[in-house]
Amino acid sequence: MMKIEISKKLKRIVLVGLVTASLSFTSQADAQGPAIAQPIANWSYTGHSSTLTEGALQGQAAVVSAVGQTVYFDSLAAVNYAEAYKRAIENSVALTKSYYERREIRNEYMQRYGPRAFVGEARKKFIEYYQPKRLSAQEFNSQHGKLTWPHILRQQQFAPVKNKIDEVFATRDSTNSGDGSSTHREVYQLSNALTGLLGENIGNMTSDQYINGLEFIRSVELEARTAMSADLKAVPVATEKAVPVATEDEKTNEGLVPEIKKEPESTPVVKS
Repeated sequence: MMKIEISKKLKRIVLVGLVTASLSFTSQADAQGPAIAQPIANWSYTGHSSTLTEGALQGQAAVVSAVGQTVYFDSLAAVNYAEAYKRAIENSVALTKSYYERREIRNEYMQRYGPRAFVGEARKKFIEYYQPKRLSAQEFNSQHGKLTWPHILRQQQFAPVKNKIDEVFATRDSTNSGDGSSTHREVYQLSNALTGLLGENIGNMTSDQYINGLEFIRSVELEARTAMSADLKAVPVATEKAVPVATEDEKTNEGLVPEIKKEPESTPVVKS
């Protein structure tokens, strides 16, 4: 009979403990608010029971409290994970938006202040300005293939390459001229060699002389690249004909009027 009363009393105490624990969890959940919450610490190792029954009941209550805390913290972890995933998506969207907004800002800046492409007439003038110019008639006699070199390129150190270029221009014709021909390839190599020599001697000339010499070499290569017309043949430079030297007799008779020969008079015919 005594044992039955103790068991009934124990059940009543456990029931009261469960109700108290559930109410405690409810109040704590309401106080914690959304997602983020601090751990619940409603017990410690410092306290102890006064009786065996009280210790057993407190142990059961602690087990029930631990189970409740586990479930509660699992739910908090799930909420926190969902919140973190949501914020990660929002950050990704913000990053994508900021990337394209920066591109738009950069494009607007470049359209307003960036360099503009050379198109149309501006591009044509730009190309014409930096393209080598054809030599004038005073600088190049196309009929005889004779180049009139500027004074800066008439120095002794340029003579071997310059003379070789003169030989190539003197021997080319309509069948062996133009872009890719043997004469053009040879002049192209010689022009590069002459440009290198000009750069090595840049300390012995002014900037204008160097630029003029470089432009002339580029124009020489352009002339070699230009094909000769079929009716234009290389004509050697005319040489003065030798004037025959007069003899002493010719010098003596020079300026004298030649003698005029008279015809003999006819003899009159006498009639009988």
